Amino acid sequence: MTADGMTERVAAAIRSFFAEHEVATLKLPSGWFGRPNDNWHQLTEVSVTGPLVQVRLDETQQLELVASAVAVDGRILRIAIDRGGWTWISYGASERHQEALNAGDVEFHAPYHQ
Repeated sequence: MTADGMTERVAAAIRSFFAEHEVATLKLPSGWFGRPNDNWHQLTEVSVTGPLVQVRLDETQQLELVASAVAVDGRILRIAIDRGGWTWISYGASERHQEALNAGDVEFHAPYHQ
């Protein structure tokens, strides 16, 4: 699969996952963003620019991913990345934080539905 095909596939998987589950927690290659199941993120938008999949969460948080694979396992969306970046603003604050992401998995975990 071409890099363009993979980025479009990842973007489509993210849109579909959030359309089904509405919210999800985030696990980066460096670990959980916050505590597991503590922060429920909503998808604002997903776009593709060249090799980057750009994911905006909660209007203010931004993931930029160079992805190599994507898979859904029930309520977990797993994206294998070669590299990426994560920019966020702490809740209740205005200071921006940035983290370079190394190769690994970015995971979205949806809540259990009853």
